[in-house]
Amino acid sequence: MKPWKLLDTEYLVDAPWLKVAKEKCELPNGKIIDDFYTLWQPDWVLILARTTEGKWVMTEQYRHGTGKITLEFPAGIIDKGETPEQAALRELQEECGYGIEKQCVTLSEASKMRSRTGLDSSTPLRSAQNDTISYLGSFPVNPDRHRGRFHVVFIDKVIKNGCTHFDSTEEIESLLLSDNELQAKMADGSFNHPLQMAGYLKWKLSQK
Repeated sequence: MKPWKLLDTEYLVDAPWLKVAKEKCELPNGKIIDDFYTLWQPDWVLILARTTEGKWVMTEQYRHGTGKITLEFPAGIIDKGETPEQAALRELQEECGYGIEKQCVTLSEASKMRSRTGLDSSTPLRSAQNDTISYLGSFPVNPDRHRGRFHVVFIDKVIKNGCTHFDSTEEIESLLLSDNELQAKMADGSFNHPLQMAGYLKWKLSQK
């Protein structure tokens, strides 16, 4: 099986947070598709943060796509130059006011770790606090036509650690759920974000 050939790209939307492209593609059998539409959004990190008491840090906020208040794990865009682990710590602090005792994971630390392990700059890695923070991988948002990816980071033994710092467009409330309570909300549909459920399953499988 061979991939399609990209013949031409026309951007219909070219904004910092969203790109919509009309692509002309040639299939392996020679057929031409003149208008295959793809989406791009910046990579983001899903934060599975568990307190010292074993409860998950969760958020509730309005999502305009569904027009509803939704229950979610904390998550956010990875800024330029950040590792997923750094973005996870920053977003967890900003959205929920939680963190770990040694909060700083510097870019110089990341560079040294990559040098020691032979990883290149495009390869995510575990942070210096690898007994507390685990990088679980990156995954496509939608393999069919979405070019963005999301990363999953597990942070254990988080503590209440200062104030939240919301963006001007954010209104977020945080709460704690036990693992059993979270699974019950998955079962009754109260927690229904499919990508976040997949990230939780990835963590669950890593515990075996």
